[in-house]
Amino acid sequence: MVLNVVWPWLLLATLLAIVASVCVVTFLQRRRRLEAGASSASIPGIARILPAGRAAGGAQRWLLPAGACLVAACVWAAAFGLRGAQAGERFDFLRWEVQSLPAKVLYRLGRPFRADPSVDEALVTYFAASDRSSPAASRLENAVEATIERRIGVVLAEQGIHWPPVAIELAASPRVLVVSPRTRIERIFDDPLRPDLTPADVDRIERAVEQDQARSALVVRTGGVATYPAIVLEGDDYAGTVAAAAHEWTHHYLTFHPLGLAYFSSAEARTINETVADMVGEELARMVVARWGIPGRVGSGDRTAAAATTPAPATVAVDVDRALRTLRLEVDALLADGRVTDAESRMAAVRDELAAAGVRYRRINQAFFAWTGSYAARPDAVDPLGAQLRALRAHSPSLEQFLVAVQRVRTRAEVERITSTPP
Repeated sequence: MVLNVVWPWLLLATLLAIVASVCVVTFLQRRRRLEAGASSASIPGIARILPAGRAAGGAQRWLLPAGACLVAACVWAAAFGLRGAQAGERFDFLRWEVQSLPAKVLYRLGRPFRADPSVDEALVTYFAASDRSSPAASRLENAVEATIERRIGVVLAEQGIHWPPVAIELAASPRVLVVSPRTRIERIFDDPLRPDLTPADVDRIERAVEQDQARSALVVRTGGVATYPAIVLEGDDYAGTVAAAAHEWTHHYLTFHPLGLAYFSSAEARTINETVADMVGEELARMVVARWGIPGRVGSGDRTAAAATTPAPATVAVDVDRALRTLRLEVDALLADGRVTDAESRMAAVRDELAAAGVRYRRINQAFFAWTGSYAARPDAVDPLGAQLRALRAHSPSLEQFLVAVQRVRTRAEVERITSTPP
């Protein structure tokens, strides 16, 4: 999109126009005062006129800057309207930031002038709502966000971590188009998409990518995105929401270090980053639940409640994690032998078996494993990186020291090196 390239220059031009208008007005006002001063020395009675003249000049002083700001606002409104029309299926992060960040700031500034509900009331009511986008839930959203931010911030401070501030926005999280070659499992491309796409939209997007018969595509849902404030999926339960918020905060933290800066430069750095964020998010969520409990659940702030960050899943007749691990290894072996069609047939068969057992995946293909493979510490992962990072955390005296140890690594070799000499 043209505006995706032009908008930084549009912003710069707007700021320069405002600054230039202020400078011009200042110059003209100074010149007018000098001329008025010279005239008052030679014209009798001018002193009685000058105060009114100066008042008029003062009223006109900000006319040009105000006009420049008004024109800039109109230009930006038109630009964002055009961006929205041109964005199509893609998620517009700039538009989201411009809408969300000022709202977050205004909410905090207005806190002394509001009568917010109690913390417990807000949390219980919000997470009991079946529709988080309803007017009743939306009215509580800011209070819930502030409470989760504060609680994560408290446990971080107890760990000796004070930066960056925790900031989240409960919202519909973007989807992501993930693309992998058919001949191997590798995340070669991803693109953020709008969360409100229909099943027909998703199917069309995937088919368009797969037309060349060389690539596998999958549109996946996300639990959050590390914008600032972070987008956190609004439909999860309390513990899951806290874990997602802490996960995205970890991405914010790593952004200031080599591991975060390398996120988009290599698949290894991205997998390490996501795996660390998973681990830290789970640990912080356990701390929060252990200290404050689950909203509305009496006596939940104990060891039993802290042992899990999500409710126990419904009983199914198959070990899903084991089935996916086994399938991933089978697919890797088939693809290594060049048996692409056999690998895809096997993935389709396992998908049908899981569906028969009550576990439904829309598609299982190479792109599916390329996406899930970025989270190496999850139960369905086969990547040894997850076990290495968990071992490093187990040997680290604190969460802070674990983060300090991993924040500079960017490759698997560096993870192996620090794992062999833990802090």
